[in-house]
Amino acid sequence: MKTFYLLNSVLALGLGSLIFSSCTDDFGKINKNPLFPDDMMLVQDGVLNGTFLPSLQFAPIHTGTGGTDFVNAYQVCNNLTSDCWVGYMAPRDAKWTGRNLSQFYFDEGWTNMVFTCGVSDIFTPWIKLKQLNYDSGSKNLEIWSIAQISKIMGLHRTTDKYGAIPYFKVGNGSFTVPYDSQKDIYSSFFQELEEAVEHLYKFSFISPVVPKASDVIYDGDALKWAKLGNSLMLRLAMRVRYVDVAMSKKWAEKAMSHKAGMIESVADIAKLEDGAGLRTKNALFTIKGAYDDTRLGASIWCYLKGFSDPRLHTYFEGNTDIAVPPAIPSTAASYNEAAVPKIQEFSPTYWFKASETKFLKAEAALAGYNAGGTAGDFYQQGIRLSFEENGIPPQKADSYLKGNTSPASFVDIKNGQYNAVSPSTITVAWNESSTEEQKLEKIIVQKYLAIFPDGMEAWSEWRRTGYPKLVPANTNISNMGVVTSDGCKDGVRCWPYPQAELNQNNTNVQDAISKYRGGMNSANVNVWWDVKVKQ
Repeated sequence: MKTFYLLNSVLALGLGSLIFSSCTDDFGKINKNPLFPDDMMLVQDGVLNGTFLPSLQFAPIHTGTGGTDFVNAYQVCNNLTSDCWVGYMAPRDAKWTGRNLSQFYFDEGWTNMVFTCGVSDIFTPWIKLKQLNYDSGSKNLEIWSIAQISKIMGLHRTTDKYGAIPYFKVGNGSFTVPYDSQKDIYSSFFQELEEAVEHLYKFSFISPVVPKASDVIYDGDALKWAKLGNSLMLRLAMRVRYVDVAMSKKWAEKAMSHKAGMIESVADIAKLEDGAGLRTKNALFTIKGAYDDTRLGASIWCYLKGFSDPRLHTYFEGNTDIAVPPAIPSTAASYNEAAVPKIQEFSPTYWFKASETKFLKAEAALAGYNAGGTAGDFYQQGIRLSFEENGIPPQKADSYLKGNTSPASFVDIKNGQYNAVSPSTITVAWNESSTEEQKLEKIIVQKYLAIFPDGMEAWSEWRRTGYPKLVPANTNISNMGVVTSDGCKDGVRCWPYPQAELNQNNTNVQDAISKYRGGMNSANVNVWWDVKVKQ
């Protein structure tokens, strides 16, 4: 087991001691100031952006070029948690008896690790990029704008996990940093995105490429970054639809009307693959392969199987008749034969697909925003784009769009004890006479299928809308108050703040718990935007 220590330094940047580790079976405890730079960073005075921008871009959805640290981070932050909670995947065997995250037990070491990954792994390189490109005498606002969008791509996932997090005073030299409300953080996200998009769009007329950007996503393509900024703005605007309609409508319409455009073609998809001279690896390749730890989940199987969806065979390989039920205890080798994610070592890690933009616009149109089209048209465009993204011929989309079958009931053909009825009666075909809620369910279900395997985004949308309806969990060993879901409400609503933060930054954490969590540091408290009543 590798343990990393950070030296006390005049560059004190923020929060208290947290936990990190590089092995999966037993995450060790260490003392780490999560907003201190690593030793390597401390000794490289005047370091080039090439060190820090890739580090920042590897953090939102854990990606790397070698080793297993990023794989372990992805497994705990995504695969054993949100990927399972939304039924995309499930462990082949819940082998961490008594402390399985898939059964809603929040192990202290893993919980500390998730906070570190979501806070320090993003802020540390961002602060260095700020020093190099914004605080210095010679500003580089192009690289700064790319860094801002990259930071928000990561930190929106963090605040969507926790609600209030440290934000505005991070980097002010203190070890203890106050927590800011999610509402204030989102308001800042929108303003920061607007500034970054506008600068990059204007710069694209001067030069199509930002020089020496060391950018893994787009190799410095300024216009594509502007499109990503607008698309991310739309994602976040729709996230706040139910809690602040005025904010949602304002920023959604700004994003959709900006001259730079949005990600609406396969060529503009934001992904980590081959950029800045780096060839990135997909964490799921090791998790499904060397770790042999993940399989096809029951909920997505019900939808793909019931819809006769060809994406079943682009997302998974092996025996696609076998899926793993949600939140079950250890079953040893029972589900070894279940299908695994169809991910290769160098498969892309997606930040934002073109199909997601269409589904966001579909919901915006449904909500009465000026989206430039109808909900039904955008819905169908989203499905067609998803098929294109997965290399499926357009004629298959033609027949799929007419589909009138419902999701399949789940049949546990390996154990027989975890069968479940179909989670929904929804079909694929769009019907203008349907109710608004029925149309919303169709949109979110298809977005859920299109953005696979981004379980974190799917979990946020499930909490926000109650869709897709999921196969309910079979067991619940939660130590953090999780109420077993019926498939559309309850379940995990947020991440608890970690013990390491409670130890080292207690006053600020307790203040956040009191102000924003009703005094409870549990996993059943809704974040700010999670206000819709689920049926």
